Amino acid sequence: MEAMILAAGEGTRLLPLTRHKPKPLFPVLNLPLLALNLDYLRRRHFNRVIVNTHHLGRQIGAFLETYAGENPEMEIEPRPETEILGTGGGLKNTADFWREESFLVLNGDIVTDIDPGPALEFHRSHGEPATLILQDHPKFNNIVLSPEGDILKFRVPHGTRAFTGIHLLRRKILDRLPPVGFYDIIPQYQKLIDEGLPVRGYVSRNHYWRDMGNPESYRELHREILSGEFRPPLDFPCRKPDDARNWCIDPGAEIATGVRLEGWGSVGEHCRLGSGCRVRNSILWKGVRVGEGIFIENSIIADGFLIKENIINKIIC
Repeated sequence: MEAMILAAGEGTRLLPLTRHKPKPLFPVLNLPLLALNLDYLRRRHFNRVIVNTHHLGRQIGAFLETYAGENPEMEIEPRPETEILGTGGGLKNTADFWREESFLVLNGDIVTDIDPGPALEFHRSHGEPATLILQDHPKFNNIVLSPEGDILKFRVPHGTRAFTGIHLLRRKILDRLPPVGFYDIIPQYQKLIDEGLPVRGYVSRNHYWRDMGNPESYRELHREILSGEFRPPLDFPCRKPDDARNWCIDPGAEIATGVRLEGWGSVGEHCRLGSGCRVRNSILWKGVRVGEGIFIENSIIADGFLIKENIINKIIC
């Protein structure tokens, strides 16, 4: 089966972290987010995948080359965009890639365990060009869905369903999209609906889902995985101290005597935590060094920083 991961965005809601690292490569328990999404597709037998790139695209391209080398059963193609094309223009720009009649598109900033199989069966049964996997998520509910499963309106206050970021499409929809350029896909779906061409909704239930779009959500994703609320079927590069079970410590990190790890958190490769320091509910990327006796709480610290003073509720990058 075939799929696309939308990974070209600039990640403005995650600034300033995205100035030097693209959102798809943000570490999640010391694995890039993109690795989680590729694994999600691989485990569900999507063996041809295209990934659009723009912001810091060379970093993403280098990662994809490494991942493809380690997973030769998958054909992975990066599709660079010289100018960012948006979710709609980016999809149109892949028209030459598809071989199969139906394919999946995955927003690159979500983490989920939704099984797309039943939705794919529904999609193949009705013959319409698009099926979107929906959910009931009060914070994001902005879609009006008919009892028959037709989407009527997007982006309305007090809707009854929310879009999960998983699209199931037929190749024929590409003929209904404007020429390659910058545009969003949701208004194009609404245009199809207004012209009388149905866009269907499949409602998923009893699943895990998180939009990793802002720093707080990024932190919550870590807390939910480390607490066991969500258990991705992945081998994360983690060792868990007996006295800090809700922590992920990269095997290449150095933890001095007397360090206290409280709450939950993640410590990246080549990090060094000095004697007597205390870290709580925080994410430390690769190569972070923490001085002796320092206290860190509710913070995210990007690659390579040396921390010489207490850090509380901050992003250091």
